[in-house]
Amino acid sequence: MQRREKMSELTLDDILTPDEAAKFLKMEVKRVLRLAKRGEIPAKKLGRGEWRFKASELSRWFADWTPNTFDPNRRAGEILAEINGKKKTRV
Repeated sequence: MQRREKMSELTLDDILTPDEAAKFLKMEVKRVLRLAKRGEIPAKKLGRGEWRFKASELSRWFADWTPNTFDPNRRAGEILAEINGKKKTRV
């Protein structure tokens, strides 16, 4: 219960555990850890499997984050253009 109270008093200077970072971002803990391991989210590894996150950096990261805009049709067109040696066109 004490952690829940702390989350309501969160400031941007706070250092968060993976559980707290997940709650802050409203994501699954596994996803937050996966992003940290890939270096896609600002985090510090303290030791074996111990990650910490600064709330202000997470907030800035989220504000600058853009969703995955991968378009398989566009990529297929680029691949076909490379194969054919022609101008890139959409499939």
